[in-house]
Amino acid sequence: MRISRLYHPQQLSCGEETTLTAEASSHLVKVLRTKPGSPVILFNGDGCDYHAITLDNNARKTRVTIETKIEKSNESNLDITLIQGLSRNDRMDTTIQKSIELGVNRIIPVLCQRSNAKLDASKRERKLAHWKKIAISACEQSGRSIIPEISEIIPLSKLCSHKDDCLHLDAERLLLDPESSTGLKNIDIKGVSVEILIGPEGGLNAEEISQLAETGFISICFGPRILRTETAGPAVISALQTLWGDL
Repeated sequence: MRISRLYHPQQLSCGEETTLTAEASSHLVKVLRTKPGSPVILFNGDGCDYHAITLDNNARKTRVTIETKIEKSNESNLDITLIQGLSRNDRMDTTIQKSIELGVNRIIPVLCQRSNAKLDASKRERKLAHWKKIAISACEQSGRSIIPEISEIIPLSKLCSHKDDCLHLDAERLLLDPESSTGLKNIDIKGVSVEILIGPEGGLNAEEISQLAETGFISICFGPRILRTETAGPAVISALQTLWGDL
């Protein structure tokens, strides 16, 4: 039987008791039908799993006792950042979920000239909070105990002008461009850090591609077929992990 993994946003220590959040408690008791004495795995983002036992079946405040702490070693040796052109609603959700399952370390949402989403400050905050929940859920499912960072939404122009200190100086920078004649097989990833940029639904325009080239991005074509924006990121991450990572 697979033991449930749940995120718990507090410090965890062996031999101590803790009370789960209302959301986690409800999931355990109402969905999984756990009873007192059921095993559960908790993680808080520190890179470890904490094996625990439930002490009751309170659907609002389930108490558990922490029995053992296990350091996880399932993070890839390849540090991958996905810079994703902002796409609509569930497309962005899918990209974030699948990319994290595949081992991405950081996601930077960027507003491009052809991005269809128009977000004010309050909507951006809600989007970021929603995406972080998706990230946690993806870690629960995939067994990751380190939660990848999801940065605030920034304009692509800010990224290209270096006004936002979010790019790694020593990273290999790749830009997915169906017009490029260079494929992944022509690229030699020499370091351990890769930044891959994917455009939104409408793609990137010529000005943006030129700006990204000046920022150090190498345009690559990912096969003979044009992928949807929500497919492209996870597909390229899979290839990177296969060629230079842990797949």
